[in-house]
Amino acid sequence: MANFKNGVIRNGSSTGSGTVLGNVKNNVIRKGSSSTPGSGSVVGNVKNGVVKKGSSSTPGSGSTVGKVRDYTVKGGDYMDETTAVACYHFLIKDIF
Repeated sequence: MANFKNGVIRNGSSTGSGTVLGNVKNNVIRKGSSSTPGSGSVVGNVKNGVVKKGSSSTPGSGSTVGKVRDYTVKGGDYMDETTAVACYHFLIKDIF
């Protein structure tokens, strides 16, 4: 199991616990072990329903890897697009 709290994705079963896998801030997805959103290496971003791979922190830049609807997470209906894509990437299958 995993959890998402305050922009940070962790592999623990309790909210806010576990090893940090990555984070989301301003539509940019980053990997790293820091619990501070906005820190770590940029792996991708989401803009207007399009998922992009790249190292730029500007949403909409990089190469297109698909649409948000291609990366759905069961039970993630409450998440914004970027969070859902990040959860898919870190918890289900690497897309970046």
